[in-house]
Amino acid sequence: MTVTGDGAARQAAAGAGGTQPARSEKMTRKGRQTDEAFRAAARLVFAREGYLNAKISDIAAAAGRSVASFYNYYDTKADLLIALAEEFHAEATQLATLPYRAGLAREDALREAVAGFWRTYGKRRGELIGIFQAAMIEGRFRDRWLELRGEAISRIASEIRAAQADGYCPGVDPALTASALSAMLEHFCYIWLGQGGEKDVPFDDELALDALATIWVKAVYWRGESDRRDRLSQRDS
Repeated sequence: MTVTGDGAARQAAAGAGGTQPARSEKMTRKGRQTDEAFRAAARLVFAREGYLNAKISDIAAAAGRSVASFYNYYDTKADLLIALAEEFHAEATQLATLPYRAGLAREDALREAVAGFWRTYGKRRGELIGIFQAAMIEGRFRDRWLELRGEAISRIASEIRAAQADGYCPGVDPALTASALSAMLEHFCYIWLGQGGEKDVPFDDELALDALATIWVKAVYWRGESDRRDRLSQRDS
């Protein structure tokens, strides 16, 4: 049987004495530095080559480490991408919840949360390009990414329910609306930050962010016609 790709690299590493030492090595200071070197290198390689074309040998070379060393930390490039996805998710979640904890008005907090995702995506566009591609072909990665995405969908749906309790966006399904808004956000970021934008449309970071945030805010903070009539009637009485 012919072994190619990651499997060939693994076999070569094993032949060179890379027999998968205990992963506890990652917990040492040096181990954490090496792990971060692989993560930083993967961001560069995924951004440059895309996930599908990236090789473990490319990542190891960019990190200044050996392929054998890579396998002390990750079994496959999909495992490395999962680690990067979890790292992105944690940072994006922190930035998304911070405006609400800071006590901003809901519409302002929502706009800031969208801005936080946009800026995090721009900073981590290498792994996000990889995530977009890997989710289409790697079943194990897709399952983990959907778990992470599901946490964000639940959080967004909770905000929509809170808005509905105050009379906004009556009748919409919170979970489906959260999924649709999240999909728009992710793909808009992928097109503009990951792929350079639409053909023949000038790119302006602030205008793009404002368009994205405005659509999101208006999708949630609107009122039904009967509610508007009631409010006008109360104001005029």
